[in-house]
Amino acid sequence: MKTSTKHNFIIVFLFFVSIAKAQKTAINFIENDYKLALEQSKTSKKPIFVMVYATWCPHCNKMKSTVLKDPTVVDFFNNNYISVMMDGESPTGKDFMKQFRITSFPTFLYLNEKETHLYSTGGEFTAEEFISESKKALNSNTQLPYLERQFNDDIRNPESCLLYLNALRKSIDKDKTDDVVAKYLSTQPKDQIFTTINWKIIAFGVNNLNTKEFDFVMNHQSDFAKVSSTKRVEVKIVSVVNQSLMHDMGKLDSIGYFKNRDIAKKSNLTKVDSLVFKYDLQMYEACKCWNKYKQTTFESVQKWAWNDYKTINEISKIYIQHINEKEALQSSITWAKHSVESNDSAESNFLLARLYNKVKDKKTAITYARKTKNITTAMGWDTKEIDQFYLDLGIK
Repeated sequence: MKTSTKHNFIIVFLFFVSIAKAQKTAINFIENDYKLALEQSKTSKKPIFVMVYATWCPHCNKMKSTVLKDPTVVDFFNNNYISVMMDGESPTGKDFMKQFRITSFPTFLYLNEKETHLYSTGGEFTAEEFISESKKALNSNTQLPYLERQFNDDIRNPESCLLYLNALRKSIDKDKTDDVVAKYLSTQPKDQIFTTINWKIIAFGVNNLNTKEFDFVMNHQSDFAKVSSTKRVEVKIVSVVNQSLMHDMGKLDSIGYFKNRDIAKKSNLTKVDSLVFKYDLQMYEACKCWNKYKQTTFESVQKWAWNDYKTINEISKIYIQHINEKEALQSSITWAKHSVESNDSAESNFLLARLYNKVKDKKTAITYARKTKNITTAMGWDTKEIDQFYLDLGIK
């Protein structure tokens, strides 16, 4: 009996050891309960780490399946944080995102027991990078409240401004960077603005197209190019334009869009003009302004999309669906033929066949339909769509 009891004790002991080891392979996440985490934080005096995710987000899923299961990461978070896994699409998650103005997935948010925003970031990291980022929330000298105080105590200081911006631009409060740059630049003598560190401050912090600071950059491109490079200045301008117009498009804010569009056009940069052309088409499509769409394509396809068969194909689809004037359709046929010359694909040929069919040129439509069928068959793709078009054309 003694031997049996001892044997049973060993089995039970090993069972609990195995459970303890298994627990170390996962972060002790609290699921969707921020209030509970806040209570535990107040008791333990540990800060709170919240990962806000969406089930469809590939970056979220990769972080969850790899980095957050790394033993070093697991130990680090279990030792230093009260951790919360927040589904941003759940009712609780939506409220949490609204409370902290979170707009993207994944977001990694670090708070203290008073709900002070210590640090935040987002995206994908390696295990080493993620621990490095997360340590910044534990170090009082790299926390956002400290960096903000350092900046406000000496607004003229470019180093403190740059440090604050570098943390802010990765955070949930990245929309504050333009104000920080405006405060800093207002303290700088005009003859000392064009320096390398000031360009870095502008590159980190100017993200709103409709600001004095962006207007200043556009009017002094050559001056900033001397302390950085022409390419860097152009990349920054294009990035701000893209970000602003994309935001307006996402909200379908046509008034804001055309206001920002006019500002963007003042850059006199080819890449900006090309970008604006594509956003114009998206806006007119969203607003169903087909006359404006047609006018824009007439004026700009050969200038801004001639070597971009994908854009031409998208334009062809709109013409097939929404444009009926024969003269306009003939122009779209010219563009579509150039698309076929650039990219002799099944899609390009099929769109051209449909355009010819729309102008009642059945003979030419059949020619390009046959090309489409040959390419589709050779590639082993589904021929259902082209087969139906064959029937519509009366091809056997």
